[in-house]
Amino acid sequence: AFLLLLPLHVVLLELIIDPTCSVVLERQPAEKDVMERKPRDTKEKLLTLKILSKNIVQGLVIFAAAFGSYYAAIKNGYSAELSRTFGLVIIMLSNLFLVQVNSSDKDSALSSIKKLAKDKIMWAINIGTVLLLLLIIYTPLNNVLKLAPLSLTQLFTVTAIAIISVYWYEIVKFFNRIKTNKINQK
Repeated sequence: AFLLLLPLHVVLLELIIDPTCSVVLERQPAEKDVMERKPRDTKEKLLTLKILSKNIVQGLVIFAAAFGSYYAAIKNGYSAELSRTFGLVIIMLSNLFLVQVNSSDKDSALSSIKKLAKDKIMWAINIGTVLLLLLIIYTPLNNVLKLAPLSLTQLFTVTAIAIISVYWYEIVKFFNRIKTNKINQK
């Protein structure tokens, strides 16, 4: 079947990505200026239009990257299994990267990574997730999951696509920091 994700893949994503992202996100230290900020208005909703819009756009970009890669692979004559692997790997890696990008609306992902550099649990979870992904792709499990092994070039390509599909938001945060600094200087 020419589907990006089979039901089995949705379950796999739920079993791997949700716990991985939750643990890594929960281990993120507080932003450095958190105690200097004004308290949040008690009438302000937890889910604002700004937050919802950001999440929808980020999700759509990741979907476009995963589905676009899958679709391009199908159109170029790749098998459904190999094309599906492109999409699945992009979704899984993008979610790992998304945790770092969304750990702070102000600080860069690099500063979040620096804060967690000595956190052995964070490293264990991220490395464990990547190893599990490699296990799924490069062992006979790929036949069971209706996937196919990627060449080294293909693996680097989908990794680059996953990085781009998430880290574009760092540019948005950079310009927001500039805007905030200009407002604070007035």
